[in-house]
Amino acid sequence: MTTKGKQVPWWREPTRGQWAAFMAAWSGWVLDAFDFTIFLMVQKEIADEFGVSIVALAGSVTLTLLVRLAGGAVAGWMADRWGRKLPLMLSLLWFAVFDAAIYFAPTFMWVIVLRTIFGFGMGAEWTAGTALAMENWPARSRKFASGLLQAGWPIGFFLSALVSAFVVPAYGWRAMFLIAALPALLVIPVRFMVPDELAGKPAAQALGAPKKSSALGDLAAPGVRKMIVLGSLVMGLGFIVYYGLTANYVTMLRTELGQSGDAARVDVMLFNAGMLIGVVAAGWIANRYGVVAALVTPALLMVPALPLYVGVAPALLPVGAFLGGCLGVGYSGVTPVLTTSLFPAHVRGRAIGIVYHAGALIGAFSPTLIATLAEDGGMKLSTSTGLVVGVGLIAMSATILGLRRHLAVDLEGAEPSAPAAEDPPAARTASRRSELAAHAS
Repeated sequence: MTTKGKQVPWWREPTRGQWAAFMAAWSGWVLDAFDFTIFLMVQKEIADEFGVSIVALAGSVTLTLLVRLAGGAVAGWMADRWGRKLPLMLSLLWFAVFDAAIYFAPTFMWVIVLRTIFGFGMGAEWTAGTALAMENWPARSRKFASGLLQAGWPIGFFLSALVSAFVVPAYGWRAMFLIAALPALLVIPVRFMVPDELAGKPAAQALGAPKKSSALGDLAAPGVRKMIVLGSLVMGLGFIVYYGLTANYVTMLRTELGQSGDAARVDVMLFNAGMLIGVVAAGWIANRYGVVAALVTPALLMVPALPLYVGVAPALLPVGAFLGGCLGVGYSGVTPVLTTSLFPAHVRGRAIGIVYHAGALIGAFSPTLIATLAEDGGMKLSTSTGLVVGVGLIAMSATILGLRRHLAVDLEGAEPSAPAAEDPPAARTASRRSELAAHAS
């Protein structure tokens, strides 16, 4: 887009409606992160009250992540049928209600049940929000916007650490979950400020579905099915790393490394400050050098930095925490643009819901594996964390490099194509150009 022969700054190119859609998705992701990571911040307090082990705590995180797949699949189906906005609003209400209910949980079993149900809404939020934000954003800066969108997660995590520092000592761990009801308020501006992309049109027509299509048939098309499998594999390895770094981190700091609650919260905030910088930087790198470079470079740089993260040199734990966020998970800044660009619009909601949360399903066992290796395998928690995360980083990098052609990621930063399998090459190219032009207008 140009004005008097000059290209306008990227932030002035989106319309008011496009900004509203992006901010709705971004705010939902912030609040989703806040609600999910509350549990990570108060694990020790929960363990002390109910007398449960590290493995039990890690197992409850795994159950939450397992249910995300179902939530993502249902939200994807709703998003492709009725538009992206409705499942986004429902998900905000869902995870606010069920997380807040933990305030009243009489036993640890009730905590597990409510957190597991919470995971359903968590899966729905990412699916609907990501499709809404990426589809509406101009193509020129979409990769950079992807990094900005993912920046909502470390901000939410940072806020949960900050709020817990004031709330937990004064009011106990339960109060943190009562605060989790606040995301429900976001439904009001989403309802009235975010444009309805399907207004006045049948959903299939608005999203460009072929005349002969079905809910399962579209996903079973060979080209779509292949991208679902490959995308899920890449996301799964990424989730192994992220949950390996974070799910047992506070427990490791406060038990094995002997930190106080305040010191552990500082390291968590440093981790998320690093992730905030890392995801935005990954979006910029992807815009300039391509998605593969943005994924692989920080991941490989994190491998030699892992000893600092797990406390081999205790005095350098703050440095390790920052690098863990910046390098260890900063590459996730390109996740929204990568997943949405793999699929045509009429199956995108369902497909990215499956890909992202099937990946989360794979990564869901990472926290429990790390805790089990520490408790039953004779390892330190720091050692098992470093081992699982290190293997995950190397495996993810090797997989991305090996599959870069299949994932259709252009190293020069061109938008990857996402054809339906039955379309001929010329039709695929024309369809994709038309879709990108529509997104940019």
